[in-house]
Amino acid sequence: MDGLCLSEIGGCEDGRIGRGQLEDGGDDTQYKSKNLEAERRRRLKLSQRLLTLRSLVPKITNMNLATILDDAATYIMELQNNVTALSDQLLETEALCEDGPKALVDEIDAAQDMEANGIKPDVQVTSIDENKLWIKIIIPKRRNRFTKLLQTLSICGLELTDTSVTTFKGTMLISSCIRGPPGEMLKASQTKDLLQEIFKGI
Repeated sequence: MDGLCLSEIGGCEDGRIGRGQLEDGGDDTQYKSKNLEAERRRRLKLSQRLLTLRSLVPKITNMNLATILDDAATYIMELQNNVTALSDQLLETEALCEDGPKALVDEIDAAQDMEANGIKPDVQVTSIDENKLWIKIIIPKRRNRFTKLLQTLSICGLELTDTSVTTFKGTMLISSCIRGPPGEMLKASQTKDLLQEIFKGI
């Protein structure tokens, strides 16, 4: 009877289980265990990222994966429409301001005015969290400069929020939060270098 049982389990004609079969069984169990652990880690990461996405999107109608992604896509499209609308309003406002002769003089003499008032161009970037920075920028006022900044940042995948823009005697002061793409870490030093390069071109 013992021989029969062993034969059925091990598949050996003489009823003995070979050493190689035992080792193979152990490897298979270990392989399955690694796969299960990898799958658990993958599901945990996915769950964490979905929670992060849920926290960024104000309106989530359901907690299943398809709904979260659909609501996030809708929210992103709304933001893009808002950016377009605000950019159009800004262009109209700047166009109205540029019609006045004083605005044109301020633009030409912006750097001289800043220097005369003891104001120096400056870019400050402070980290708030991994995906959000606080920026403070002092630059000479130029035609459409802020609009070009928004457009360039959008191309780079960056977004300004809680923005304040003040102009005085040829100087433009921009205070804002800058947010990167979800899941991407923003570094203050790299963002500062990027902003300085952008201002050279606009």
